[in-house]
Amino acid sequence: MNDVITDERGVTAKAGTAKARIERAALTLFVERSIEGVSTKSIAASAGVSEGLLYRHFKSKDDLSRTLMKTIHDQLTILVRAHSAQSLDSAVSDIVRDYAALADNDWSLFAYHLLYMHRFPNLAEDGPLRAAAELVRFNQGAGRLSPNVNPNLLASMALGVVMQAAHGKLLGAVMGALSDHVDTFERAVMAVLEDA
Repeated sequence: MNDVITDERGVTAKAGTAKARIERAALTLFVERSIEGVSTKSIAASAGVSEGLLYRHFKSKDDLSRTLMKTIHDQLTILVRAHSAQSLDSAVSDIVRDYAALADNDWSLFAYHLLYMHRFPNLAEDGPLRAAAELVRFNQGAGRLSPNVNPNLLASMALGVVMQAAHGKLLGAVMGALSDHVDTFERAVMAVLEDA
């Protein structure tokens, strides 16, 4: 039998509600066991609710997994777009700090994004990569970055600095909170952007 999840933070739901417990249980189990390795029955048991209540909030396990991914994906996209009007140095600094803080504040949600983004390719059409590529393109047009590098490639490489470190943490590399390394991440992102 599953242990009941005690973290009652919601992803889309208000903390402490049944829906929040369902979301948190699903995140925890998806990260620990995989989406395929978890049933709606085990999610409901971990949330301390009936399976019927789970289905009142989500049509299916696929609906639940997609809702969780869309939420973190949208949060990361908004985070990048929020800094697009700043100078390049300031934008990089703020995006790196915000990415690290988001990962540190809700590691389960961030880990879920790392593990399963490939399952939801349609989200890539308007996500953090596109927002970062727009930021790169703007800075290329303003003469701050080389116009000779594909903006999607450059944005992927820049985002990869933090995302790959987070993936290393997910795989068990001892590094503590990502926020402890933001200065290193910022220097690395700027090197990627300016030296390409």
